[in-house]
Amino acid sequence: MTVPKLAARPAATVMLIRDADGGLEVLMVRRRARGFFGGLTVFPGGAVDPIDSSELTASVVVGRPRDAAYRAAALRELAEETGLALTPVGVSPAPPGRGAGLLSELEASGIRLDGTRLTLVSRWVTPEAAPTRFDTLFYLVGVTDTPEIRIDADELVGHMWVGPSAALDMHSTGEVEMFLPTVSHLRWLAWRSDIEDAIAAAQGADDRALVQPRRMGDGSLVPIHLPDH
Repeated sequence: MTVPKLAARPAATVMLIRDADGGLEVLMVRRRARGFFGGLTVFPGGAVDPIDSSELTASVVVGRPRDAAYRAAALRELAEETGLALTPVGVSPAPPGRGAGLLSELEASGIRLDGTRLTLVSRWVTPEAAPTRFDTLFYLVGVTDTPEIRIDADELVGHMWVGPSAALDMHSTGEVEMFLPTVSHLRWLAWRSDIEDAIAAAQGADDRALVQPRRMGDGSLVPIHLPDH
């Protein structure tokens, strides 16, 4: 009997970066020890939900038509998880809430989320044999200043602004746990000197160009280093 392939669920994540005295830093969050991503340190993000294609979202999010739902999901998850609203004029505090409640509050407050500020870096699809699969777009955005971060305590246990190389060191020593996609994007960021350099390196990425890791005979994943676009 042929086992049907498990469809990959659309998802989006945001690498929020800033220039610091010691070099480029990226915002990372740590998930609570439950569920598929339990205990992992990741970039803010999550699954694309039906609301990300709704009329309410269209009234709140300025985006790009072809991947508008992914950009909406990335911005919504960023606001839900960190309390940061990425707007056309900068980063503002987002009202508390999730899903439709959050979007309604944003609309009532006159806050618009700006999907055009997101630069696509890669599209990552989980291997077909995996028990849980995601089709994830990784976006990059540089910020010069941010309000105080307010994490969603129901989903997260902490956050940090960290240099990519320092985050990789924390992973290699077992201080934090990460998935291969996170590690691969940190390696990519570690080559970037500042926001301008990172965004320039990402120019030209296409969401139709897949990054799909393969499994070795022992079950391990082939390491991937993202190239310059």
